[in-house]
Amino acid sequence: MDADNRVILNVGGIRHETYKATLKKIPATRLSRLTEALANYDPVLNEYFFDRHPGVFAQILNYYRTGKLHYPVDVCGPLFEEELEFWGLDANQASLTIAGCLSQGYRIL
Repeated sequence: MDADNRVILNVGGIRHETYKATLKKIPATRLSRLTEALANYDPVLNEYFFDRHPGVFAQILNYYRTGKLHYPVDVCGPLFEEELEFWGLDANQASLTIAGCLSQGYRIL
């Protein structure tokens, strides 16, 4: 995929780069509807800025990539659900695909 198909998302000061096709995997969400006409798009930096929790966003972006949702133990359930809601993900639907991770530092929702 070429550079025209990539998108840069700056979430809480952390830059994430992915493909537009990745963001289209889950329709009717904030990320699937990104356009350059949005107020949070910076044409100089060619990125979208969201003042949100960057650690939670990393897990949400990985959910788009893999279909499995993980979250770190340092994030409380209500904050995680608030972030899911902001990004347009249904917490009840997403919980069906929460990945069980026994590694230190992660837990199941």
